[in-house]
Amino acid sequence: MNRLFALLGVCLNLIGMQSCTKESDPPQTTEFNFTAPDTVVFEHSDTKTLEVSVMSATAMDFVANLSCDNSSFQYGGEIVIASNQSGTFNIQFNQFGVAPASYDCNLTVSVANENNLPQSKSIQLRYAPNCAYDFKDHQNGQITYQINGNLQNRSIDCSYNNEGQLVVDGLTTYQVVLNLNCSAGTVTMDPITNIGSYMTADGTIQGSVIHLNFYSDGALHAVGKISI
Repeated sequence: MNRLFALLGVCLNLIGMQSCTKESDPPQTTEFNFTAPDTVVFEHSDTKTLEVSVMSATAMDFVANLSCDNSSFQYGGEIVIASNQSGTFNIQFNQFGVAPASYDCNLTVSVANENNLPQSKSIQLRYAPNCAYDFKDHQNGQITYQINGNLQNRSIDCSYNNEGQLVVDGLTTYQVVLNLNCSAGTVTMDPITNIGSYMTADGTIQGSVIHLNFYSDGALHAVGKISI
């Protein structure tokens, strides 16, 4: 009889071990992959989008996180993306005090509410200003007014603004805001009304020098030059 009870005990222990083994099996992980651009380029202060697409045969929610060391790029918190859908980071860039370069970020995607290793991808946020940036430290200007033909040398201040334009102070009695077509080598000025006259300008880029023609109500008013 004692031997029978001992055999029953062994059987019960084996059953219990099998039950425990089944309960401790690791959970199934969700298979997925994602895509995103390698680079986002900013010419000046702006808001650009970074789209992340997640593909999975399992209907799940996924969490995407973007991490960048440079605080000039702001992109909010994490975003949640459903299977086979896309989500978007809105990245705001402030160019103040930032040197033109590529800045590294890390994008991770993981399964929501699942203890699983995230997948990751390196993203570059690039600040690549247009050619107006090359003139932002120019300090010498010349202007000759048609009314008398006298050449005047001017000490000027140039800067590259948040819209990618060259802003020039000191060349004329008003602030000059220039739009540079880098590929064509041409320049136009944002029109302005000055003392009742409608002022415009156009010109050309020749190496490190900008040559300008200023017009007052459509008539040639002055010619000018911006140099280093």
